[in-house]
Amino acid sequence: MAAGTTADDRHADRSMAMREIEHRQFERIAQLARRRWGLNLTPRKLPLVTNRLASFVRASSSFPDVDAYLDHLDRSAGEEDLLVFFDILSTNVTSFFRDPAHFEFLERELWTPLSRGALTLPGRRVCLWSAGCSTGCEPYSMAISALESLSPMDAWDVRILATDLSNSAVAAARRGIYAADELESLPPDIVRRWFRPIGRGGTGSAWEVVPRVRSLVSIARLNLMDAWPMRGPFDVIFCRNVMIYFDAPEREHLVSRFCSMLRPGGIIAVGSAETLAGLHPSLRQAQASIFRT
Repeated sequence: MAAGTTADDRHADRSMAMREIEHRQFERIAQLARRRWGLNLTPRKLPLVTNRLASFVRASSSFPDVDAYLDHLDRSAGEEDLLVFFDILSTNVTSFFRDPAHFEFLERELWTPLSRGALTLPGRRVCLWSAGCSTGCEPYSMAISALESLSPMDAWDVRILATDLSNSAVAAARRGIYAADELESLPPDIVRRWFRPIGRGGTGSAWEVVPRVRSLVSIARLNLMDAWPMRGPFDVIFCRNVMIYFDAPEREHLVSRFCSMLRPGGIIAVGSAETLAGLHPSLRQAQASIFRT
């Protein structure tokens, strides 16, 4: 170490290097994200990517700068290293019963007709897929929706597949533990029925999804751009606020694959700012951001 050089000096040097090279490197980062995961990183993402990479490199003892980190990703990184990079690029924003209109649609168009015998399904099996499940709020909301609305519940084989590419998101979904403020939007009776307080003395500073809800949900890591191991058919697919990261050809390809996995009359829901209009001939819009085959 040069005389007079401190850890703060090195930290400042690395931060300055990041500011100097971020524009030059962004295209390289975007190409890697597209090649590996089909992500379309537009220049709007540059500040977010820059800040997260800077934080990662500053905390790392293995990479002196971002160039070294990207060289590692290009030349010698394993799958786990690449998934750490994906976590740097991705944002996991979710909440229980996000976009309530989607769950109201499920109750009205799926659970109630099944309960009344107006809709029948082979083997009395109902299959739902949360594609891009983040930390689990969405698939657990699907499960709670079924438990609250489908009667008699035990007469049906309800299966919910939850997938995400992010290792950290999948791990959080599998834990099924949420801070108290993540449940604030839920009615107290829903919390009492489907969550249990954990921590010292069961104080409720954190809440765990009860086993009955967990039993309906299977969680796995999946890259939507890879081959899919499941065969379907699905009755419902939620892929909300995921395709905003893809360009038009990738979105069209993904929607075609989703449609091939849906039963006739199946439901696909996307984010409130997304649309599937014109992306597949078998889809018709049922309401805002909800389509049926």
